[in-house]
Amino acid sequence: MAAILEWRARFLDEGTLQEADYDQALVAAQQLEQSGLVSPGEWVAMVRQANAALLGQR
Repeated sequence: MAAILEWRARFLDEGTLQEADYDQALVAAQQLEQSGLVSPGEWVAMVRQANAALLGQR
């Protein structure tokens, strides 16, 4: 859970993402999932949050 909170603070703190930041957020989320720090389901939720932030939604 701490990994997800850190990821959110790093990438979603402002509520929106630019494309470059979005790409970085997805790479970071994938690395967390591959390292076992987040489950595949948590990874999906993170990607959805990044998608929403890219579109300017909260």
